[in-house]
Amino acid sequence: MSALAAASLLPPPVPLPSAARLPEGADAWAHALAGWLRRRPGHARRLRREAEACAQACAALAGCDDAALQQRLAGAREQLRRDPVHARGGLGEALAAVGETAYRVLGKRPYSVQFMGALAIHHGWLAEMATGEGKTLTAALAGVLAGWSGRPCHLVTANDYLAARDAEEMAPLYRACGLEVASVVAASTPGERAVRYAADVVYVTAKELLADHLRDQLAARTGRDPERLELRRWLGVAPATDAAAPGPELLLVRGLHTALVDEADNVLIDEAVTPLILSAPRPAPGLHAAVREMAALAATLQEGLDYVLLQRQRSVRLHEGAQQALEALAGRLEPLWRPAPRREELLRQALTVRHFIRREHHYVVQDGEVVLLDEATGRLTPGRTLTAGLHQAVQTHEGLEVTDPNESLEQMSFQSFFRRFRRLAGLTGTGKEAAAEFWRIYRLGVLPVPTHRPRQTRTAPARVLATEEAKWQAVVAEVQRVHAVGRPVLVGVRSVEASTRLAARLQAQGLAFELLNAVRHAEEARIVEHAGQPGRITIATNMAGRGTDIRLDAHVKSLGGLHVVVAEGNESPRTDRQLAGRCGRQGDPGSVAVFLSLEDRLALRFLGAGTRRALARPLCADAPGAQALAAGLLRQAQRRAEADAFERRCGVLKADDWLDSALPFERRGTA
Repeated sequence: MSALAAASLLPPPVPLPSAARLPEGADAWAHALAGWLRRRPGHARRLRREAEACAQACAALAGCDDAALQQRLAGAREQLRRDPVHARGGLGEALAAVGETAYRVLGKRPYSVQFMGALAIHHGWLAEMATGEGKTLTAALAGVLAGWSGRPCHLVTANDYLAARDAEEMAPLYRACGLEVASVVAASTPGERAVRYAADVVYVTAKELLADHLRDQLAARTGRDPERLELRRWLGVAPATDAAAPGPELLLVRGLHTALVDEADNVLIDEAVTPLILSAPRPAPGLHAAVREMAALAATLQEGLDYVLLQRQRSVRLHEGAQQALEALAGRLEPLWRPAPRREELLRQALTVRHFIRREHHYVVQDGEVVLLDEATGRLTPGRTLTAGLHQAVQTHEGLEVTDPNESLEQMSFQSFFRRFRRLAGLTGTGKEAAAEFWRIYRLGVLPVPTHRPRQTRTAPARVLATEEAKWQAVVAEVQRVHAVGRPVLVGVRSVEASTRLAARLQAQGLAFELLNAVRHAEEARIVEHAGQPGRITIATNMAGRGTDIRLDAHVKSLGGLHVVVAEGNESPRTDRQLAGRCGRQGDPGSVAVFLSLEDRLALRFLGAGTRRALARPLCADAPGAQALAAGLLRQAQRRAEADAFERRCGVLKADDWLDSALPFERRGTA
């Protein structure tokens, strides 16, 4: 049997669990075992052999004229329409033809590792590819195969910029393969969305896709026969309106079938902490006055006496002093807010805003409005609000106009949404750490794809400082040291607040730099593209230009390449690895330095005060073994943070399950 026919030996894509609950007990153990079998190295070796055969077949097509190549493409499209997984044994030849087409229309001939990534996606895996290995082209190769099947295909990206950029950049390849490609972004109007979703392959963010799906659910429930309408959409045959059962205009005119997720760690893990909620403002009589009263009361209470802070849970427990103060205040509240549970919740929210929700870390104020920040990426999330009462507490804390809370019209978790696709696969730069979660929630096995060239990145052991002040001094000294030899430096921080603080320190030292944070997100691509120039210093929050390569010239390579400084430990080691992966692309030289402190938020939240005090003295004295011990404890803190985040994500999915079982007559329109 030829290597190109080896696809028939691979296990078929694993059917997704749809709305089924997460396995528990013995079923969970069996499910985990199946995931381990799915991740066995043998699958990767088999795919690598097939990918190498694809690369050879692609090179052999160089002498084929355009007419003959088009005949091959037409034949491959027909095979994949009839057999969407194996193309009747001709999958390798089909992918090779797409690769040669990519070279002719884009000037990019795929490497064997890109063919391997495309095959992994096509067979239902999550392909882990390092930064700079060409994930955009890899996703497009898989997108062509999915588009040829005739089923709706959504290529999900991390942000609107990447959705628009990748669709435009890869459009010549799709057109040459007889497919229509489009992108849907936040600025797209409802009329534009319906037209663009009708394309064979649609680039879109998870938030936009899920929001439009929920809008369709709301619209379907106003139709005469929503169940019949949903069935026709799932089959991919429903037009914008169903003539047999007149109904509302739909956005996702072809329904849902295949989702190929780029930056899957961000989309399926980081973004899945909270559900997406469609909402509309709803007046709440007396809420504005109640929130102001609680903010004034919170300022008079004493921590430790009237209430205690639960650092790990980021919540507040009220003591008797706070309860008595609330009782005295009750007479000044509107009747709706007088009951003890409601007034206690409002006070806890006011205290949460005072102690846990920080400006330029969780939100920024723009044009008199509170705009939330995505904690995982540092990006602005306009239009998103906190739960009723909490958003108003933030507005009061900032002295802004208090708006009405939003009423939920429809909601769904990202976990539930992506489990509803018939086929789900994707790409990520950091999937290894979350492999168990990818399998448990989505039945996605993580398949590592080797780099095209060996990586030359040097990573120094993490350096832990006793205080935050000492850490920032060490970071500035490190930047000065590397900058002095002409190498570019990228410093990664967690928040807008930290980025501006570091910027002030560098400015005081007379160092020129570029600042990339949520406030300057419009310049993201330009800043990141130039971050590899000689002597360039770039400060970036966790957004760090996802999807934009940092290219180096020969002079910078000769000096040692890009130097990445991780200046704050993140709650997920995946985020640290993403930042470190910004250097060393395509075998370029590079180096990574990590600086942590016992006053970083990770340490404050997960290491007790006694532990921090016990570590501080030996760290200050540079005692032998102190660095290794402190770094080990901070790694344990990261593991606890990840466990907590996983529990929160599971809680979001379980809440969806509860809504489905408790309110089935209200949610029957859900696909």
